[in-house]
Amino acid sequence: MTTRISIESESSSESSKYISDFLNDHYTGVLATADKAANPHIAVVYYTLDDDFGLLFATKAETQKYKNIEENEQVAFLVYDESPQTVVQVFGKVERVEDAEQQKKVYKNMLRSSVESAQTELPPAEKLFAGEFVALRLVPQTIKMAVYARPDSEGDDLYETILFNNQ
Repeated sequence: MTTRISIESESSSESSKYISDFLNDHYTGVLATADKAANPHIAVVYYTLDDDFGLLFATKAETQKYKNIEENEQVAFLVYDESPQTVVQVFGKVERVEDAEQQKKVYKNMLRSSVESAQTELPPAEKLFAGEFVALRLVPQTIKMAVYARPDSEGDDLYETILFNNQ
């Protein structure tokens, strides 16, 4: 079952727009997972943002990140852009995408992102001998954006935050 994502609160009336625009303008992020013993693991993944701030990505079933997600669904995700000194951090849980159409969308996005960003049709995960592909969705609990290059910032206005009430 796909978890419904709804916004509980935002730090400003523009937070959703700023964050969704930033996430939609990027291809990759760093996924941080941990196994049940809290041993950390990080990996770069191609992602796409769905209509309600879920992050869709794929990996293979025998990778360390997937094994960790199976043991501990809580993850952190980070997207950074050097030029505007902007970072988005997403904290939440990961669920498996069961819908065949959604799975196709995730795989196609991974291939498209690989072509557009690295000029190669094969994304890194395709080169791994680590089982079958699995489509996943990060259901956010909190998304926090920091824009360090904002002119005349006095600290408090560096951040945009969205809190979610997921069901």
